Amino acid sequence: MADIAPAAPRRALHCRRIVYDSFARDDGLFDIEGCITDTKAYRYEEPVRGMREPGAVVHEMWVRLTIDGELMVHDIQVSIPGAPYPTCPETQARFRALVGLGLARGWRRAVDERVGGTQGCTHVREMLYQMPTVAFQSMGSWSLATAEGFEDVAARVSVQPRFIDGCHSWAADGPIVAVMFPEDAVPRRQPGDA
Repeated sequence: MADIAPAAPRRALHCRRIVYDSFARDDGLFDIEGCITDTKAYRYEEPVRGMREPGAVVHEMWVRLTIDGELMVHDIQVSIPGAPYPTCPETQARFRALVGLGLARGWRRAVDERVGGTQGCTHVREMLYQMPTVAFQSMGSWSLATAEGFEDVAARVSVQPRFIDGCHSWAADGPIVAVMFPEDAVPRRQPGDA
């Protein structure tokens, strides 16, 4: 890891892998897919599945979120092929309650309201929380507009720069926004400004 100091002597315990992929569909929509996989680095016993060997899947959950160029949810599919309890997959269909919502503002709250607590799955919700960021990364106007062969895809996207003021580099009064989105830039406050 680039600039992180060497670790102290240690033993592996748990590995969580979360992978997101995005796709421009031929029908004009977009798919954001996520998969979460948990494994243990040691042999252990679970209450239902019994003895588990190192590397055996603890959790494997998949989500496919289908959205349009304005980040509205058209479809959601959830699959839970690996879980420690046989009741975990019972939540899959409940995530359909998110169809018709938008990813932009209030997404996390909407996920919690519709499939929070015992109505859904903690791990699927965790994946869903990050999907707006993946959508922004996938459908950013500056990347698609300059990507060779993706002109038709860029034309379908109307994502506004909602990420402004979301982090240091995207401060509305900073140099990045001033160059990339001058219409959304604000003058930098100077010391002593009221």
